[in-house]
Amino acid sequence: MILSSLEDVFRRLIAARTRAEVAEILRLLGDYPSVELNQKFGPFGVEWHPFGDNPSNISTIGLATKPGRSLTERLTNAMDALLEERAIPGVPAPASSRLAAMQWFGRNATASDDGLFKSNVQGLDRHVAAVLLSSDESAAATIDVFDDGIGIRPENFASTILSLQAGNKITKRYLIGAFGQGGASTLAFADYVLISSRHRDDQGTVGFTLIRVLRLDATYKEDSYAYLALRTDAGELTVPSFSATDPVDPYADFDGVKTPKHEKGTLVRHYSYTLSKLDKSLQASPGNLYHYLHVSLFDPLFPFRLFDLREKGKEKDELISGSRNRLMKLVRQSAKSDDESEESGSQIVHYRPMEYVVPFGSEEPSIGIEYWVVLNYRKQQGRSVLRGSSNDLFVQPNHPIVATMNGQNQGELTAQLLRDLGLGLVSRHIVIHIDASQVNSQVRRELFSTSREGMKDGEVLDHLVRVLTSMLKEDQALFTIERDLTERIAKKDTEATSAEVRRQVSKLLIEAGFELKDSGPSVEPGAGEKQPVTEKRKGRPTASDPLPTLPFPQVTKFAIVTPKPKMEVRLNDNEVVLVETDADAEFDQRGLIAIRTEPPHLELAAHTKLKGGRVRWRLRPTSDAKVGAAGTIITTLTKLDGTQLSDATEYEVLPPLEEKTKKGKSQVPPFEIVPINPDDNAEQWSLAWPDHGTEDSMDELRRVAYKPIKQSGGIYVYYSTIYPAYKNVVDQLKVQNPSLLQMFTSEYEVWIAYHAILQESSRPTEGDEAILDKVAEDERIRVATMQSKQALQNAKAREKQLKESSAAE
Repeated sequence: MILSSLEDVFRRLIAARTRAEVAEILRLLGDYPSVELNQKFGPFGVEWHPFGDNPSNISTIGLATKPGRSLTERLTNAMDALLEERAIPGVPAPASSRLAAMQWFGRNATASDDGLFKSNVQGLDRHVAAVLLSSDESAAATIDVFDDGIGIRPENFASTILSLQAGNKITKRYLIGAFGQGGASTLAFADYVLISSRHRDDQGTVGFTLIRVLRLDATYKEDSYAYLALRTDAGELTVPSFSATDPVDPYADFDGVKTPKHEKGTLVRHYSYTLSKLDKSLQASPGNLYHYLHVSLFDPLFPFRLFDLREKGKEKDELISGSRNRLMKLVRQSAKSDDESEESGSQIVHYRPMEYVVPFGSEEPSIGIEYWVVLNYRKQQGRSVLRGSSNDLFVQPNHPIVATMNGQNQGELTAQLLRDLGLGLVSRHIVIHIDASQVNSQVRRELFSTSREGMKDGEVLDHLVRVLTSMLKEDQALFTIERDLTERIAKKDTEATSAEVRRQVSKLLIEAGFELKDSGPSVEPGAGEKQPVTEKRKGRPTASDPLPTLPFPQVTKFAIVTPKPKMEVRLNDNEVVLVETDADAEFDQRGLIAIRTEPPHLELAAHTKLKGGRVRWRLRPTSDAKVGAAGTIITTLTKLDGTQLSDATEYEVLPPLEEKTKKGKSQVPPFEIVPINPDDNAEQWSLAWPDHGTEDSMDELRRVAYKPIKQSGGIYVYYSTIYPAYKNVVDQLKVQNPSLLQMFTSEYEVWIAYHAILQESSRPTEGDEAILDKVAEDERIRVATMQSKQALQNAKAREKQLKESSAAE
């Protein structure tokens, strides 16, 4: 078999799905293992040229560690290609990618009650696509990323899509990307990558190239990523190309699926792309690309399609619009319906619109914080069962706080912040969005890493967390939901822990260093180092019912509701000013509502725009404010005729809340010990082990033993009554010695509760949550197996002792 032309090479590459097929095509092309960089080979005189025009490129391309995030970068590049096509040379372009998407495509700009979810996506979702194809490797699909954007001419491949850190986008504010390396990170997760493009103005020319790692000789320390290249007669670098009049259809063998055709724009194919833990079939639950892309493109600039063609007869065509827009659609649905009894699917039980934060180092409110509490129910044995972690459908497990820029996930925070506030159950159902799309370059640099794989520790993040913590503390609805969930889940169909078991567990904990008294902080007054302490806040009303307002520009009322009569704000804290008015939101949109302090010892920390008759500011002491500084907070609304409505309240700056401290003993927390099984206690089971639901095999369900769950100020220790080491003893005693069964159960409960509470109390606050959970689960399994044997021995010893005591009497 021979290759007759460059078009023949391309057609065979586009038909190939596996790395073995690509390797055979390269062999026919004349490639061989010892070929060197820029050395011509084969009948068409092609050569391998270093990617980025630099042989030392493997370190830059290999920086990425997560294949899903790298694929997200490739999709972001595809969206940039759509924007680039609409830009007109010589005509001023919009100042941001969001404005460009709004002006050029009609995509509603993201705001408190606006965004992609209100846009008409019909047709808008067909410009970008990702396609999964079978590669004969279970955890490594062949993945295509399509766009029908501007495309690339063959002679421009080297300076654009094959470049590294060339700065092509850094002056183009209407594009999402900036650094020129994100898409290239996908190369690290595939053996071969095919790139094909047809420029908008020359669709009859198909340019293409193939990228692989070239094994260099001993003169080089490292290997190098290289792409197939050609030299023109003048010696200039280009890529293979050919003429074509018709669209290229890479999926002609699939009928009945509206797959994209390669007519204009760019196609990037990743052969056998490693999908670590993302290779499951498409569904809303974690572990697959449908879920992951909704999370990683939390609020994408454009919706797009995800096709799964890995299995004939089971093809899927799914819309990816981002988790924010799925959540906001649920908000709109709940607003249209007063039916609170429907327990199927997902319900939004609480939504807090965006509050705009002034980041550290800035003067403008440019970071939006919003959150949703969502409850998802699934049918089980004819009844609705609450999912243990509803937010798993919208975020990565145990990472409910998502920070984005231009809709792309830039980093996540764990649920620890919520657990520390006593919102352990809410942390499983809340999604918190931090939108940093409008920040300046300095804040962006100090908050996010260029790899988009996390947020940086520092003053910007610390301030964001402080404001978020204040928002959560002040929202009494969250604590009401926490109590409701506790009553629904933790105490449903369960019996109270026996007094004797509770006494023995408490005794063991005291011996381990705990202190038996009412719950309180584990840091006590005394001599020692000063530590900042968070002040307990009084809950403020967060009612979302709108107040009656007048048509713009009418207004009669503008009054400060909180704080009255005076704001007391500490140096390391922030406080809220809430105004109620009958003015229309148009006043705020026109910049006619303002706040100031005299003297200016306070500065703006956050702002929630006027909506439904309420406007909110969050103020913090300035960096040069001193303890005891006092003055007046003044809020104003300027009418169109220049007159003003105003109100004022006093303020005083207090010392930071800190006291001399010494390490005190942890206290024995309130606890319950609850036996459960997946059939009779579905909601408790889902709470304890959301990854081991009833759809799993019985062998999987039997793997888990017990688990501590912190909720509503206490710890619930759930233990599985189907765990083999425990169940086998129970079944044996039921037949052989029923009188011993209660003693065995009490002994078992004492020791697993003791271990579970110790484990939960010493839970690490840093590290990979998934790894920490796995280590803790494995340890509980070992303890449960050992304690089943030990509890039986102890029960028999107690029984013998009781019999001897009774005989002696």
